[in-house]
Amino acid sequence: MKKRHLIISAMVCCAVMGTPGTAMSQMSETATKEVYDFSGFVDVDLLDLFYNALQEGRNYPTEEEFAAKGILPSDIAFIRSHVRKAQILDRSDRLIQDTYEKRDLWMNIPMSMGKDGAVGQPTTNFADDVFSMWNYTNLFGSWNHGFFSAPGAWVDAAHKNGTNIMSGIKFFESWGTNSSAWNNVLSTKNSDGSFKYVKPLINCLMYFGSDGINYNWEDSGYGEENTIAFNKALYKEAEACGFDNFHLGLYTSVSGLNSYNVNSLFGNEEGRTAHTMLNYASSDFSYNMESSVIAAETAMGTSEGLYAGVWIVSMNRGWSRLNQFEESKRCGLCLWGEHASSRFWSYNSGADAYIAQTNYQALLERGFSGGNRNPLNRPAISNNGNEWENTDEVPGLSTFAGLASWIPERSAIQGKLPFATYFNLGNGDRYNYKGKKTAGAWYNMANQDRVPTYRWLVTEPGTLTASDKIQPEFSHDDAYTGGSCLKLTGEATATGTDIVLFKTSLISSASGAYANIAVKSGKEGNNATNLYVILKKQDGTWLEFSVGETTATTWQEKKIMLSGINQGDVIERIGLRVKGSDDNYKLYVGKLEINDNVKTVPANVQDVVVEVKEETKTSLSVKMNWKLDRSAVDRAAWDLLFNDEADVDHFEILYKNGEKGKVSEIARTTSWAAYVGDITFEGVDDEPYVGVRAVSTDLKTYSPVEWVEITRADQSALPEKKDNGNYGLSEMDPSCDGADIARAQRYVTDVTTTGAIENLNYHVDGPVEDGSQYADATDMVLKVEQGQEVTLFIKCFDTSNSYWEGEKKTDGLRYCFAGAWMDLDGSSTFAPDSLKNGGELLFRLGKIRAATPEFETEGITYTFTIPEDARPGNSRLRIVFSDAWFAGSFIPSGYHNKGFSMDFGVEIVGENEPRPLPVDTHDQGIAEEPEGLDQTPEGINNVNSEVSSFYVADNVINFINVDKAWIYSVDGGLVKYLTNPDKYSVADFANGAYIVRMQYGKVIRSGKFVK
Repeated sequence: MKKRHLIISAMVCCAVMGTPGTAMSQMSETATKEVYDFSGFVDVDLLDLFYNALQEGRNYPTEEEFAAKGILPSDIAFIRSHVRKAQILDRSDRLIQDTYEKRDLWMNIPMSMGKDGAVGQPTTNFADDVFSMWNYTNLFGSWNHGFFSAPGAWVDAAHKNGTNIMSGIKFFESWGTNSSAWNNVLSTKNSDGSFKYVKPLINCLMYFGSDGINYNWEDSGYGEENTIAFNKALYKEAEACGFDNFHLGLYTSVSGLNSYNVNSLFGNEEGRTAHTMLNYASSDFSYNMESSVIAAETAMGTSEGLYAGVWIVSMNRGWSRLNQFEESKRCGLCLWGEHASSRFWSYNSGADAYIAQTNYQALLERGFSGGNRNPLNRPAISNNGNEWENTDEVPGLSTFAGLASWIPERSAIQGKLPFATYFNLGNGDRYNYKGKKTAGAWYNMANQDRVPTYRWLVTEPGTLTASDKIQPEFSHDDAYTGGSCLKLTGEATATGTDIVLFKTSLISSASGAYANIAVKSGKEGNNATNLYVILKKQDGTWLEFSVGETTATTWQEKKIMLSGINQGDVIERIGLRVKGSDDNYKLYVGKLEINDNVKTVPANVQDVVVEVKEETKTSLSVKMNWKLDRSAVDRAAWDLLFNDEADVDHFEILYKNGEKGKVSEIARTTSWAAYVGDITFEGVDDEPYVGVRAVSTDLKTYSPVEWVEITRADQSALPEKKDNGNYGLSEMDPSCDGADIARAQRYVTDVTTTGAIENLNYHVDGPVEDGSQYADATDMVLKVEQGQEVTLFIKCFDTSNSYWEGEKKTDGLRYCFAGAWMDLDGSSTFAPDSLKNGGELLFRLGKIRAATPEFETEGITYTFTIPEDARPGNSRLRIVFSDAWFAGSFIPSGYHNKGFSMDFGVEIVGENEPRPLPVDTHDQGIAEEPEGLDQTPEGINNVNSEVSSFYVADNVINFINVDKAWIYSVDGGLVKYLTNPDKYSVADFANGAYIVRMQYGKVIRSGKFVK
């Protein structure tokens, strides 16, 4: 925080002297990391905004009305979802027939990590939560967001798979914040006696596109007469509007329904009150499932929407009771845990970001499909031994029976061809287009493909007999387009092994059915893939189509004509078959598309607006939003155009250097917004253009590209780009719980070495100034020789007598893991294995969910030997501390949790033969231009020849090249909204810092000033 104030102070000097503000504003804000501003998304304020619109005869506010409250289209676009919730296929043919067909799962968990409006939004943090078990989930809780603020990207991902997702949650507790004020809001009525906020609340949800509101209501306010009536009125209003999947989630302190409480918690003959989670019995499932189902069915004729809750801090629970009675089977399940990150995410771990991502998906698969990651081969149901974390090298949840033992799988893949997946999870350490890198690290759940119905259904060919010959998994080792792919390993046999991926009901509505599949073997020359595409038709027959050979080590896409799939045929399963002879089979699959000759023209993209974020002399980060040229149909009254109504499958984000430059695809999304970070230029004279085009639902027809030229800020005002090589940044997750106290108490005061040629001697007396919890000390260089013994000493700030907010509180780095890595092969990466095993991890210290006070009181002393084969040259030493309650965040690169990290320069010298550089197996070279550019060769160019700016003199803001301006206080509150401003007096403003967002043409920039 102090660094921000220093920057602002520099601006004040300019302002006092009356210096024009171009350099001033660009220097501060075009290099900002503050991408999102959701400060205007306050539930009551939004309800009033929608209420006022209703008085004007509209169901939603205008852009100007939003803007007057400080909510820009660029903010709205990251909350709205234009992906219609897909309908689930009939589950009567479920894989495990002794499950109850209509039993549903509510994952009442957070997304990503932290509690903030930006949590879960698109970023450049590859090492983030990509939840992917939508194939069993009916309802997702969005536990760490307030009402109406869940990210549109997560809503998109849920909706693609037919999952309902809450817009956010409110908390009420008898021992804390009670519900009296909120009940007063709900009880407010119009002059006709109707509730004032019923229709605004439903309108708000229908405008933004999420599916409901969630309550943790642990005081008694939910039972008030007006509150019950309000909740019932919500369901009736939703039904009248055609909002059939509206949900009001209710988690109270009650663990059972009965005739006295069923109306307040669930409903009665007059209608539904809520979708209800029964509270725990000592953290376990309620013992009142049977009686609660009976009470629900007596009151409403159904128990759908009733869930038995369980706290998943442990998985040693009463699983054997879930099918104890027939009535119990008709009660859904609700998994809760925890407030700021899901237990699946927080219990996961890995030696680096790649391993952690692989482990996370495997942990999800063991939790849902069972310990063997195959729903046909599940461990026996047991109430004990279901440990989350690895023990004696046995992966967590390896003995768990899996939620598939009680919950039938779900699929929403139906309608007309085509169907396609790139096996994208929604993140990557790089963005690839057809195997070659076009952009850096990214995270965007709106680029997550529809997930496989089964994880993983591996069988003997054409049967339901489980096989373990082939092991499928998601992998970030490589990607065809996006950031991940499907990796197949194991034994290829002559009889074959099936991997049944998707349950579908897809009609070939045109002739010429074909498959496009991209594969990579990594082998030189001609090699059989031993891979086949398999399809099951509605008549039960399986068809098999050979993929053939690879002819190089690189990605190769093959088109296969699907003889036997005729116009009008219905495909019910899509999968792969491995068949041949290879004891060490390994193949990557990066694309699987089933298509025909159907052609559909998508809507045109229009009104692209680009907001400049981080900007250096040779790089740029942008936040974009756009519209389409068609009108909404089903939700026309809420101005919500669904992508399918516009014949749009997704959008591609494109980049070129100059109007005639080579075009690259750098991102794709299903949202009408995107954030692309760290677009790296060839040089300081680059002329960046970013563009957007729509891709048709036929997956082969494109809209024209709408391009926006981004005029660069004055080079003299821009910083140099920090070159981190492939090391990546290591900073604290700014949204993590306890970030503020961490910035005050969690830092390293001393790092010294002895025994080196040139030693380190680092000392500070306070925390880092910018709040990042990262200290860049690369200007200090540790010079070492091959084979040299070095002793490293690290001392953390001692919090033994620390205070926080006026009270004594100890919350220092003693509550963290500690680790250090040194690049020893010159690869600009950190190999995760320990030094003794040939890796680059010097040490790992600390105890899971426990303190190590010695980090602060005595310090860490560690002696190690530089390997004899360490590669001479410049290198790096990285030290990372991360909270010991979240093992998954303790990695050398990426966000750490409530910790601290630092980098030192290293120079290695010596004459010994160095260890080899690791081989980069990614495809090399420049990616080809995206397909279909010749369909609309001209595109649309929006040229901005000037940069918006401002300066402050004599208490007057002077604007230059500004169409619209928003002035905010530093806490996010809107102070003033201006259109076509020239000057504006700030004489009446309170002293303090202010943020100015300025739009000129299609580009938004920001600046700061202090009064």
